[in-house]
Amino acid sequence: MSTPMTALAASTIRHGEFVRLITSTNTYTFCNAAAAITVAGVTFTALGSLLSVGEVNREIKATSGDMIISLVGIDPTNSALVLSSNIKGASVEIARGFFDSNFQIITTPTQQFFLRYRGFVTNVGLSEDFNAEMRVRTATAILSCSSFREVLANRVAGIRTNLQAWQQLYAGDASMSRVAAIAGQFFDFGVPPTTGSQSEREPQYLPSIDELNNSGGE
Repeated sequence: MSTPMTALAASTIRHGEFVRLITSTNTYTFCNAAAAITVAGVTFTALGSLLSVGEVNREIKATSGDMIISLVGIDPTNSALVLSSNIKGASVEIARGFFDSNFQIITTPTQQFFLRYRGFVTNVGLSEDFNAEMRVRTATAILSCSSFREVLANRVAGIRTNLQAWQQLYAGDASMSRVAAIAGQFFDFGVPPTTGSQSEREPQYLPSIDELNNSGGE
């Protein structure tokens, strides 16, 4: 079900991109606005033009397109912080908010703040640029993200066929109790069973028709 964006009906449209990066230890929120903006009690740090967000596929059918988030102008001394913040594998949410004339999120008739993308960080890249005139170095962090659809498509699901793993889901069920006993056994499927005495296991010799005919006159 689609959500109406009443802000799009205005003569002047002002909007910004809001990013929420959730790692195993911290949550980072930032936007490309000129000043910090608080939405539903969450304050998004203002990065302005230093934040760049890739295009979002506008298709009715769910697609597995990737997303690129660039953070420009990082102090090179903080590069180690970027690499040590467990960003790879972090959850990413990208929303678009529409501003009023005071560059605050429109709240009437409904809050004009909409989630556009949700996925995970699959890779992190750092590049460094040196300005010879100003004699300063700046670093750029590039986050490559994959959507939930891509993650689910590559997901390996199942359960191990041993008693311990089975009973974690089905306590008391002994369906896998014989797995350890037959592990490593060889089964020649399609071949008659070789049980009983040695004579029973040896194939019986049956004479051919020609042999029977030749032996009948003797």
